[in-house]
Amino acid sequence: MLTRRGFLLSSAALVAASCAPEARPGDGLRPIYAYPARNEWPPEFAELKPEVQAEYRYAAANRDVLRYMPCFCGCVNGGHASNFDCYVREVSPDGRIRLDTMSFG
Repeated sequence: MLTRRGFLLSSAALVAASCAPEARPGDGLRPIYAYPARNEWPPEFAELKPEVQAEYRYAAANRDVLRYMPCFCGCVNGGHASNFDCYVREVSPDGRIRLDTMSFG
């Protein structure tokens, strides 16, 4: 039988876990990079569904459009400021991008 104290501790733990910032998928994994301008994508990218590949390609080519669109994936607590962030984690001056693996599934 669950005591009142046990119930309160369980409830507090559940609330704390749900309020904690979400870790962005891939945070603890090997970074995955691409050179979209050269059409060079990592092997993991080739394993994605064609529709998902198209989404990443669109995001890489349309940063100026997507940066004004809010993130709808629910990862705003994980650092997403725009829809662009759902696909690209960082952009290097040489054109290389680090992919956000959120949609790699």
